[in-house]
Amino acid sequence: MTRALQPVIRITLAAAFLLTAAFVAQPSTALAATTTVAVGDIWFCDDMSEPGECERTISVGDTVVWDFEGANLPHTSTACGASCDDPTDSPLWDSGIINNGTTFQYTFDVPGTYLYYCQVHPTLQRGVITVQGAATPTPEGLVGDANCNGAVDSIDAALILQLTAGLVDSLPCQGNADVNDSGAVDSIDAALVLQFTAGLLPILPP
Repeated sequence: MTRALQPVIRITLAAAFLLTAAFVAQPSTALAATTTVAVGDIWFCDDMSEPGECERTISVGDTVVWDFEGANLPHTSTACGASCDDPTDSPLWDSGIINNGTTFQYTFDVPGTYLYYCQVHPTLQRGVITVQGAATPTPEGLVGDANCNGAVDSIDAALILQLTAGLVDSLPCQGNADVNDSGAVDSIDAALVLQFTAGLLPILPP
């Protein structure tokens, strides 16, 4: 290592350690979303919906809120199971009868297609929730991309430092973390990533 690079690496390592401390100390921010389905007389979504036409597509971890404010009659939001023509006796969710204009919510943690209906109006009031799976991580191959998100940034440097400090056991794309191809993942790799993201290095080693 040249003497000219030593101060830069010291600075970038210090910045990386500060970044890691902040990264560890901050609570994770929930990325889940909330989708609202209006409930009325006698429909889900809107008053022009035919039975089964109320469709919502969400992601794993998202929450659906059924809002009964627009309903004057009693209704439920109840999972059908495999078929709303022959609903299950043990639904995944069931709001129970709601007739006071409140809401009911359910969080979907598993991808799939979920049919639901109103037990009071079983043939007239139906809907479907499509839950998409989490995004597939970017395959290994992008040097410096330790978390497999398809980009090289300061979070990758923080993760590399967490690995070298023993705070995590492995990285999603650990093969990408050995930036200088030394055969080991260490703080120098984190420093190189930070220099790259700061524009001090035009490219990372192949």
